[in-house]
Order: sequence, then structure tokens, then C-alpha cells
Amino acid sequence: MRLADLIGARVTDPSGREVGHVSDVRLVEETGPGSTPGTRLRVDGLVVAVRRRGRLLAYDHRPVEGPWPLAWLARRAIRRARWAPWDCVAVHQPPAVIGERGSVRLSRTIDELVPLVRAHADWNR
Repeated sequence: MRLADLIGARVTDPSGREVGHVSDVRLVEETGPGSTPGTRLRVDGLVVAVRRRGRLLAYDHRPVEGPWPLAWLARRAIRRARWAPWDCVAVHQPPAVIGERGSVRLSRTIDELVPLVRAHADWNR
């Protein structure tokens, strides 16, 4: 699997209804098995942007702290974005042709997913 197959992929709920697209992928660094030096990256989950238009402008990467107008705009940009842990991804279908969008079917509805702002708080504990 390539990250490019996930970014921008159509996201559907268990019934097949389109609920958004993958805006970002969160990777977690793990140590290799046994005595193998180095680390590997594991997909922890997906940021699902539920708006059809616009981008989250990298505000989905981490909470913005700074001047209040910028922080307010960042919170507003991600207010409807959801966090989909990798274990709630039922099916990932890569695109048939490179450059097209793939698709991801979730095992949960969009309303059952944690809002991204809450996920940010959990990551920073």
C-alpha cells in the first residue's frame, strides 16, 4: 500500500454512502521485531474531511496554538473533520489507475467517529 493511494480517497460508511475523503494519514513509529535495528512506520488511522470542498490547510496535522485569530480559523477549518482509527477501516481499495482516487469503506458511521479536535487532545497527552 502506498500513502498516495490513501490521500484523497473517497470514504464511505458501512452502507456505502459517501461521507468524505481522506485528508491525512497518521503514522506511528514502531521498533523493528527482535534485534533488528531501526524502526518501521505503521498506519494509525485516517483524518476524514467531511466537506466536499476545500482543504484543511494542514490544520489536521496538529492543533494550532498562537495568535487567537489563527487558532480560531484552524479550529473552524477542522470542526467537522473526523478521526478514523485504522481498525475501523473495513476495506481499502487502491485506485485502478495511478492518479485516480482510491476508496475506503469504514466499519462505523461518520457519527460514530471521534471529532479530530478530540483526537488531537488524546495524541498530546
